[in-house]
Amino acid sequence: MDYTTRILSRLRCIPMAKAIRPTQAPSLAAALRESGLKVINISQQMQEGSLLLRALVQDYPDILAGAGNVQTLEEAQKAVDEGAKFIFSPVFNEEMIKLCLRNKVSIFPVTTDGSLCRKMNLDVIGFYPVDKLGGFPVIDKLGEEFKLQFIVAGHITEQEMATYLNHSHVLAMTGSWMFDKGAIAANNWKEITENLKRARKWVIE
Repeated sequence: MDYTTRILSRLRCIPMAKAIRPTQAPSLAAALRESGLKVINISQQMQEGSLLLRALVQDYPDILAGAGNVQTLEEAQKAVDEGAKFIFSPVFNEEMIKLCLRNKVSIFPVTTDGSLCRKMNLDVIGFYPVDKLGGFPVIDKLGEEFKLQFIVAGHITEQEMATYLNHSHVLAMTGSWMFDKGAIAANNWKEITENLKRARKWVIE
């Protein structure tokens, strides 16, 4: 397990930004800092997602910023160039994985084929969408047979977090419940900060 993955394994809950604009980067950074949960997974399918990633990396180096929902090799290269510390991808692209490993960027691709993980020397992968991929039965099978751990995702609510994070093969989760769309639109960062503080209770000190 590499250094970044070890940090994520302690943080447990990785907030995911899906609707935050680059102009809101200072407010986002302030909320993450105040909450103590200084990590962000920025969707690269979001308009201006790469610009938000760049802003976090350049202006707030104390925050662990990564790229989420990276679907192509080109998107992965751009995220690496912008300084992403980790990448989540809903696909298993061997060239993308090699690119990240060459650049010492942690990558969490998705597959239910454990032999592919063994081939690429991966011991932590993404699992999204967790329900559609088979949930805990598949997680347990892959975890036991291939010694894998998972960062799960897929519309996981605040109320469901305990179910996943208390599971032996689940290293962490990523989700966007703490970024209420209404609060973002209204720039209600107080509410968002309180949500992030509740997510922080899972941090392993």
